[in-house]
Amino acid sequence: MSIIFRVRGLATATRLLNPFKVAVIGTGPGGFYTAHHLLNKSSPDKQIHLDFFEKLPTPFGLSRYGVAPDHPEVKNCEEFMTNIMADFKDSDRHRVRFIGNVEIGKDIKLKELEENYNAIVLAYGCTSADNKLNVRGTDSPGIISARQFVNWYNGHPDCYNTENPYKPPPLDKIEDVTIIGNGNVALDVARMLLADPKQHWHATDISVEAEELLEKSTIKNVNIVARRGILESAFSNKEIRELFELKDAKFEPLEEGLLERIATKKLGRVDKRRVSLLEKYNKPISAEEKSRRKWTLRYLLSPVEFITRDGGIKETRFVKNEPVDDPLLPGRVKPTDKFVELKNELVILSIGYQGTSIEGFEEIGIWFDDNKLHNRGGRVLSQISKGETKENLTYKKGWYTSGWIKNGPKGVIAVTMMDSFDTAQNILEDLTNGDYIKVEEGKDIIDSDVFKSLSDVIYWDDWKKLDNYEIKEGDKLGKTRYKVCNKNEMIDICK
Repeated sequence: MSIIFRVRGLATATRLLNPFKVAVIGTGPGGFYTAHHLLNKSSPDKQIHLDFFEKLPTPFGLSRYGVAPDHPEVKNCEEFMTNIMADFKDSDRHRVRFIGNVEIGKDIKLKELEENYNAIVLAYGCTSADNKLNVRGTDSPGIISARQFVNWYNGHPDCYNTENPYKPPPLDKIEDVTIIGNGNVALDVARMLLADPKQHWHATDISVEAEELLEKSTIKNVNIVARRGILESAFSNKEIRELFELKDAKFEPLEEGLLERIATKKLGRVDKRRVSLLEKYNKPISAEEKSRRKWTLRYLLSPVEFITRDGGIKETRFVKNEPVDDPLLPGRVKPTDKFVELKNELVILSIGYQGTSIEGFEEIGIWFDDNKLHNRGGRVLSQISKGETKENLTYKKGWYTSGWIKNGPKGVIAVTMMDSFDTAQNILEDLTNGDYIKVEEGKDIIDSDVFKSLSDVIYWDDWKKLDNYEIKEGDKLGKTRYKVCNKNEMIDICK
């Protein structure tokens, strides 16, 4: 009798677990890396039905709209999702669907996801919020965010909507630019402004509109400014080397004494290489080179005021910082009583992004505050956990996160891959332990009245029409891809 009971129990559990239904919100690297691990590392007896939800008509997120156009090797990560769709879209074992042009929280509520999926992965990245500077004049014309500028030259549809298109800075009327922040995004922006458009950018998938404006650019000088010192630089050695090796722009030497104060014998390998690169290119500019565009790295400066005249920004005033002499506070700086002004008609703020919530988080009890989605190892925490003491940590069952919204701007895409694999492994562990959302057998979000009311849903085969169109049109222009930037035009081509 007990044996029969166990067999029946096992059969019931199998029905609950096969298929195991997963929704992934976002199709950037965080989303497709998580899906890759789930689909390829689940045990042979488990079947997974996975739906990608994407608010844009196009997949790939950060890879398509965040990676610099001259870094096609980084975009190779898109093969992970392309392979997932090729292997599992019509597979007998797993089933995978791409559901584009659908915004979770608005078109489909979070509560409706809970009614249809055993696990939900939030991988929607950073959408529309920038860190702010509490500095006089921050809202002046001529001060823009790096995120918006990157979206513009990468052809993000938010910048090319018909009703309220993004207005790029008048690069054909600007000579001096200040970039505040010196991470890899800041260096991407600097390279965009300094490199020759025809020689460097034309063959890439940069938006045609951006390329045309860059060809008219009158920019002569770019200052990349950081509040801390050389060893605290946020850029990678690879990125700074690319900037140094530009044929169209010359590096102006660092402020005298900065390199000399560094005790190189105590440095690790990466820092030694960084200092070595700076020493190699920190040479005086020849008379012939003075006619080129110029750029430099400025350290130990914090903006205190943006000075405007005649309706536009003319200068940025900085306070000079000095290192805090305390081994317990490495990298810390403090302001001095000395100031410096830099001439500029354009300031680009590359000081990071903020996480944004999805409509409905509070209603279903997901803990999001201080621009952060609270989680542990990719398992989302419940609002009950506020305070984060060991006694009150409670997970929101079945909810997970990966990518930017999980950790913020940490590491490169390769780091995102390993971190997303960790999230996927935790999902598989919870699946094995029965710790997931129980849903009605046979239920499918596609069959719901809410979904049926949506218009212009984009599926993978629709996207492939747009993909083929962009590649074909790009080939005519001598580009890797001609990006369609307007959302309505994307949908027309897909349909």
